[in-house]
Amino acid sequence: MTAPATLALAALMGLHLPSLPVPWPHGGAQVSHVDGWTLTTRLDRFAGERSCSLSRGRIDYQRQALVFHLPARTDTAAALYRIDGAAPVPARADEAELAGLGFTLHNDDLDNPSGGLVRIPAHRLAGAGEVRIEPAAGRRPVKFKIGGLAAALDAARQAGCGEGDFKTAFGSRE
Repeated sequence: MTAPATLALAALMGLHLPSLPVPWPHGGAQVSHVDGWTLTTRLDRFAGERSCSLSRGRIDYQRQALVFHLPARTDTAAALYRIDGAAPVPARADEAELAGLGFTLHNDDLDNPSGGLVRIPAHRLAGAGEVRIEPAAGRRPVKFKIGGLAAALDAARQAGCGEGDFKTAFGSRE
């Protein structure tokens, strides 16, 4: 019998039942929206740990970088990106810095080790409004809006999120 049915039956019968636990909305998460970005903070009361996620559509903030999610079957090993129309940058140019930030650069799929991900260190994106990613030579670029990132990161800091608190977003392939 479900909790509402049990309560209704108890009320009809005049029984007193101990209070039933009420689930936290959003699984105990606090969700806010800042300039197109979604900030989700959770506090694991048992472990005493905070986890935060910052995302916008198919973009996640992790380990001081933005992770852009293209379809998983897309090979992005030779991807190029442009920030606000500037000169194209090979995504591979950031691999050493990203490895230093703790990213695993390739997954276990030998046919497509990139898994459709392109990562760009956040400091490269300061003040930018959009990123265009060409997954491979001759492929149509994909446009991502990233405006408001600085405001969203400020809101995250004000919510108590430190760099180590940012976890992989739910459903992420990272």
